[in-house]
Amino acid sequence: MALALGAGLGWGASDFLGGLKSRSRPLPSVLLISQATALVLLAIVTVVRGVGPPDVAFLAQAVIAGLGETVGIAALYRGLAVGTMSIVAPVAALAPVIPLIAGLAAGQAPGARQGAGLMLATLGLIIASRGPAIGAGNRPWASILYGLLAALGFGAFFLTMASAGLADTGWALLTARLTTVLVITSVIVLTRHRVAVRRNDLPVLAVIGVLIVAADAQYAWASMLGPVSVAAVLGSLHTVVTIMLARIVLKERLTRSQAIGIGVVLAGVLTLSLA
Repeated sequence: MALALGAGLGWGASDFLGGLKSRSRPLPSVLLISQATALVLLAIVTVVRGVGPPDVAFLAQAVIAGLGETVGIAALYRGLAVGTMSIVAPVAALAPVIPLIAGLAAGQAPGARQGAGLMLATLGLIIASRGPAIGAGNRPWASILYGLLAALGFGAFFLTMASAGLADTGWALLTARLTTVLVITSVIVLTRHRVAVRRNDLPVLAVIGVLIVAADAQYAWASMLGPVSVAAVLGSLHTVVTIMLARIVLKERLTRSQAIGIGVVLAGVLTLSLA
């Protein structure tokens, strides 16, 4: 339980810091430095472990997972930067819906809890999309769209990482992160984007990468030591961490209907995690 809670805290804090820095610095620069830091740490861990790479088929799955993660994290940071964090974060937490939809497409009937969670999440999105957030410059639908795109990317990551990690979780995470960094670097080169950050930004951007790796490791460890359902529920509290930080640091406020809608979305996420 402590490890899963630690993972939730790490993910929530890294999401908030990434979105916050993306408000004042170019998104590609924030992504490159933070993700490169995570890649270096994972590479060091892989070397220390001394375990050889698995079959190419598993690595290919990890590459696809990395592509999904790239879309997810870019959309999340962008949404947190230009939208309302208290809306973007819980919507992005709907990523488990993607594996559920994939299962439905494959002919798997959803359980009662899965169906209830999906309905709650959909209802919450409808309620939260009504009216602008207090103090926000964007209509809530923009925050919801970025959140949904992030959920799509992370959902694809979860779906393919489940297969890639069967051989070796460490190599799967390393390959996925390497893919993310390569994609970000390619975009920067093709668009001729100038990586521009101030020196005092570097520690914060590096901390984002450290938090991501630490959270991933704690979640993987928690999943091995105890029930995955418990780890999933406690880890999903990262959304609450992001919302609380946005409320404390940025003084974000929501209308009553939006607060109710976000609460219903979170209830749907927790129900899906328990399913």
